[in-house]
Parts: sequence; C-alpha cells; structure tokens
Amino acid sequence: MGKASGAENGNNHAGINGRDPRTAWWTEARFGMFIHWGLYALPAQGEWIMYAQKTPVLEYEQLGKQFNPTEFDAKAWVSLAKDAGMRYIVITAKHHDGFTMYHSKADPFNIVDSTPFSRDPMKELAEACREAGIVLCFYYSHVIDWHHPHAVHKEHNNTWDYKLEEKRFTEYWEGKAKPQLKELLTEYGRVGLLWFDTAGGLSEEDSKDIVEHVRSLQPDCLINSRVSHYMGMGDYVSKGDNEIGMSGEDTRPWETPMTLNQSWGYTTRDQIWKTADALIQKLVHVIGKGGNLLLNVGPTPQGTIPERSAERLREVGEWTHRNAEAVYSTEGSPFPCELDWGAITTKPGRMYLHMHNAKWPAGSLRLCGIRNKVSRAYPLADPNQAGFEVEQTYDRKLNLHTLKLHLPPHPTDQHVSVIVLELEGENDFDRTLTQMPDGVFQLDVPHAQISILRAADEEQELPALRCAEWNFKLIAPGTYELMLVSFKRYDKELADLYTEPILLEAAGQSIVKNLVEDAVDEHSPSCQHPYTAVLSRIGYITWEQAGMQTLMIGSSKLKDPSPRFTEIWHADSVKLRAIRLVRVAD
Repeated sequence: MGKASGAENGNNHAGINGRDPRTAWWTEARFGMFIHWGLYALPAQGEWIMYAQKTPVLEYEQLGKQFNPTEFDAKAWVSLAKDAGMRYIVITAKHHDGFTMYHSKADPFNIVDSTPFSRDPMKELAEACREAGIVLCFYYSHVIDWHHPHAVHKEHNNTWDYKLEEKRFTEYWEGKAKPQLKELLTEYGRVGLLWFDTAGGLSEEDSKDIVEHVRSLQPDCLINSRVSHYMGMGDYVSKGDNEIGMSGEDTRPWETPMTLNQSWGYTTRDQIWKTADALIQKLVHVIGKGGNLLLNVGPTPQGTIPERSAERLREVGEWTHRNAEAVYSTEGSPFPCELDWGAITTKPGRMYLHMHNAKWPAGSLRLCGIRNKVSRAYPLADPNQAGFEVEQTYDRKLNLHTLKLHLPPHPTDQHVSVIVLELEGENDFDRTLTQMPDGVFQLDVPHAQISILRAADEEQELPALRCAEWNFKLIAPGTYELMLVSFKRYDKELADLYTEPILLEAAGQSIVKNLVEDAVDEHSPSCQHPYTAVLSRIGYITWEQAGMQTLMIGSSKLKDPSPRFTEIWHADSVKLRAIRLVRVAD
C-alpha cells in the first residue's frame, strides 16, 4: 500500500444521481475486499519490508524459491468476500516490490516463473469471481518498482542497487508497466477497475498516457485517482490510507481503503484488530457520506486468509445481509453535518437511520430537515416491521421541519440498529446546514467558505493564514462551548503543531486562543491510525436568538480549497477538521 491520497474538495453532498453511468455498478456496490498478497508475506513484516530493510534485489528474489502457497483456494476467498457482503475484490497484481502475482510475459519476476507454486492465482480468482457474481479488480503499482532498475518515484526508490542518475524511466514505463497492464486487461476477462498507487513524480503527460492506455484496452474499466498526483484524474477519488472523509468533502465518487488491523500485508507483529462493532460503525459512516469502503485482508504465505480476519468479516456479513436494503444502491445523507448517534442513507421514498447501539437514544430521537410526510417507521431487522410512533412539526418562523421518532428502550439489532422511514412523494429534504436537536453540532471545514487572510511568506517561514466562514441555522439559542476538532499524529504534541493562536468570531464576540490538547475523542468514527482525534477548548459564545448565524475562524492549518495536486494524507502532522458546538446553558 502506498501513502498518497486523492482528496478533492467540494461542497456537493453524496449521491448517485447525475453521475457517470460507468461508475454506477461501483457506487451501488458500496463495500469491497482489498487483498495485499505477495512475497512480502513470507517475512511477515508488511509490504514495505524490501524498502525498509534496503534488501538487495538478488536477495529479495530468493523469497520466490520459498513461496509456495499450496493452500490457496480462490473459491474460498471469494466465498468469504460474499459472506461479508462485499461486492468487488481488489487484489495486488503487482505491489512496490515489482513481483507480479500472475503469469507475466513482460517480466519473469512473477509467481509462475519464479516460485515452485507455478500457478496463476489471478486466473483462478477471475473464474471464481465470475461464478459468484463478484467484480474482480486489480491493484497495480505503476510508478514504484524496487525490482526494476529504471523505475523512478519522487521519493521511494531503490537506490541501494541502482544509481538514481542512471535511471531511464521510459524503459520501465514502456518495457514493463504498460505491457503488464495490457496483460491484465486482455487475459483475465472483465476488470472492474485498476487501483493505482503512489504516483509521486509522475508527469501529467505520463498520467494521461496511462489513462488512455487503459481506456484503449477496456473502456469501461474504472481508474482511481491515485493514477496521478494531478487533481481530477481517474473516475473516482481514493482517500488516504484509512482516511474517512468529512461531510461534503468530495464532489466525485470516493472510497476509503481501510485495514482490519494497522497493516496491509500479512504480519505477525500487528495484532491490533478492529472489532466487528467498530467496523460496522465505520462502514455506515462511510456510506452515510456517500462513499465506498474497501476493507483489507493480508493472506498468509500458505495462501489462506488469517482466521482472525475471516471471523471479523463473517461478523460484519451477518449485519450487512440483514440490512442490505440500507447499504447497497443507496445515497448518502442529505444533511451536511455529522450525526452524533450514527449515519443516514437514502433511496427514493425511504430514509435509513443507522443508529450506533452505544448511543441509542432510548425514548425518542428528533431530526430536522425532512419535508416529506413520514408514513411509517420501523426497524429494518424486524421481519414483522413493528411500527414506531412519529410526530412531525413545522416552525414557520425558522422554516424548520422537525420529526420526533418514539423509540423503544433498547436497540433493535446488533452493533448498529437501522430504522426505516417510509416517505410520501419524491424525496424532499432541507439541505441547509442546520443544528440537529439531539447530539453534538459540528461544523465541518468543507462546508465553510475559505478565503486568504495572509499570503504565505517563504522568507519569514510563515504559512498562509486562511479564514473559514460558516453560515448555519441555529435552532437552540444559548451559550455554547466551542472546541476545535483536530486529527493529530499519535507521535506528535498538539502544542508544537499549532504555532499560532486560532482566531474565532461569532455573534459579535471574538476569541484569540493558543491551542492545547484538552481531550481525546476515542470514539471518533472518522479518525484512524496513525491519527488521534483531539479536542481543544476555544471558549464560549452566546447566541441570543435562533435562526441563521455566522461563525468564522482563522488558522494557518486551513487547507487551500483548490489545490493543484492531491494531498498526501500522512504528510501532515495535524489536520484541522471541524468546530464543535456544545450547548452548556440556555
């Protein structure tokens, strides 16, 4: 797995309608299996081991003589994916070590010619996927290749075997990368998508060249944004490794690649496994924003998926099969805010409330923004569809539609309980950024207007100072404590990262505050390793009246809303994500 992401900013909400029909199968699928498998499974220290230990090519090639995954069973892998509710599989045809997990004629450094196994697992997977109705897709490391003498990346090159100044990238590009892509696209049937990775240093010309190359061979094969570090490339956005985007962040379809533990390739050292509860919460959090989740497994050198991984996937699958209607072919929430209690998906005539059991609001839940009449509400997991009482009101002064849903004292399903709201007429939602009556109210950065307060000064080593301004509907006047939500690398100190005070203005009041780490949000559904979600107290603001309000912050940590290049997700030590408003007094 690489380190670059394809974050692309915008203020559109998640949805399927109006998008390229080529991506329809993929956006409807919502959930896929990622597989990182290769020679690096033998040392069991992750897929970057060759680079980390600067292993010479000749020494690394010796792993091929030991690699004999005789327990590999393509049908068993595909069956597990199907049991989990996954509808496509992305597998590493070639990772950064340059070893291909199929029979390549372009380079003998492959699983058929360089191992005693002498079988092509990609052929077997292609057949098993066809039989099961799963879409097969390939990961291909198109820029990094530590085995080839002429592969050139912006940063991660094999410089212990080869001299950087002697590299001739065209020889690699035309002699290995493009021929191997042709093999994958002409010898394995339909390929749903090509998952490229880590394009640092690839020119815009070569980026377009590889896209055209793929299109010429399989026009309907999707391409992810990591094909290039230039914005707008590919058919959809690959978020950073383990990155769950913010509400409204992406204008194009997007996907979060995520690990089951903290590693991609097989390793015996990493035993920090996500629970089924956490995985299901993260799944609904992703699809509730209109994204796809690509969940990874790292098979063993013997060719099996570790039992701990398989157990987790089966547990997730029990939930996805019960709640399939609320997962597949859905659109994300129409409301531009995080929901403290869970997530929302929709279909024509239906809204699905995915409620985390740990935050089950026993008694009732209130929700603003549904203009339709709700004809019926019931738990999706209940075959009898026992109905819940619903009340709907309209505040003309605030132009506010509020639904009150009366709930039983206990959740209706395991992990995440899904409540179906049946709507009369065409879906009609108020998409104004509005405070919800129940739970925390959070203003995510993508829903702000970003402007420059101070240009960057390289001589003074001063970064640009930007302003984020939100316009939102406050429904409960009173005094609020305002907290900054940041994602901080686990090995950094927040006070060392925010070197300038943050500025905040709202309701005629101003605050200037130096930030410290006041609390950790251990239950953040968006934050993943290597980041920690931290809260910093800014101060208190009092709003005397309900209605439309404005809040502004100034910080050098606010990002350029229109970057030329994709963000490297793990490059920043801290990421400013949101302002959280917590009501403390009437």
